[in-house]
Amino acid sequence: MKKILITLLVVMVAAGSMSAKDAASAKKANAKKEYTHSIGLVGGSGIALQYKQMIRDHFTMIEEFGYGYCISQAASASGFGNYSGAINTIVLAYQNKCAEGKGIRLDYFIGGQFKVGYTGAAGMPGGLFGSGLAVGIEAKMKNAPIAFSFDFRPGYACQIFGGGGGIGIDHLFDYTFNLGVRYTLPMPKKK
Repeated sequence: MKKILITLLVVMVAAGSMSAKDAASAKKANAKKEYTHSIGLVGGSGIALQYKQMIRDHFTMIEEFGYGYCISQAASASGFGNYSGAINTIVLAYQNKCAEGKGIRLDYFIGGQFKVGYTGAAGMPGGLFGSGLAVGIEAKMKNAPIAFSFDFRPGYACQIFGGGGGIGIDHLFDYTFNLGVRYTLPMPKKK
């Protein structure tokens, strides 16, 4: 896990350390979006349907809906907080190119995430609300309409559940590693 985080950090630092001349030419090249919409699956702590939209040149929105779970070592009534259930996650992120090869473009992204869901803890139904960071990389194939992504999302979640004549609250350190694959829709052609 440390190696993955260090590699991700090195890629982001390398992407930011270029000369002014390189930055000017890269800005023009980076403004070209590879796609506007994509849809696929993401897995990590659960599995979800993932939709991604390029809102502007460097800003994206990712929405996921599926089954998620977490086992956290955060403070709760039982010493461990956990959840599993239907989770809807939205990630808003800044995305930029960090490398480009003959058949692939590699982007990094960093942003924030928000999640809500319907969960069950020890057989008691409840709701989940959370937020946190999202840091990752995306590889877009140039000769195929496919994109792969890997990200790390640390955050905080609050689970409120009821049953047995009372209401309980768990505070969770909610972190996930996610691997996604999506089909990308091509850019619309200008008339």
